[in-house]
Amino acid sequence: MRGTLIIGLAIVLLIVAILVIKNMGNDNPGVTETQAEKYTERAQSAADNANKRIQDIRKQVTGSE
Repeated sequence: MRGTLIIGLAIVLLIVAILVIKNMGNDNPGVTETQAEKYTERAQSAADNANKRIQDIRKQVTGSE
């Protein structure tokens, strides 16, 4: 009885794992590459904007002294 339960759970977990992997969208690697490029471009522009703001704040701090 215990062995059947363990085997049944193993089969159910295998089915769930297969369904999760299919839903993750690993079928189309080209789409994920373009999404990664978009994310890196957005991160780069955000970093550039933050760098500009930091430089402006530094100028204001040195000007106020």
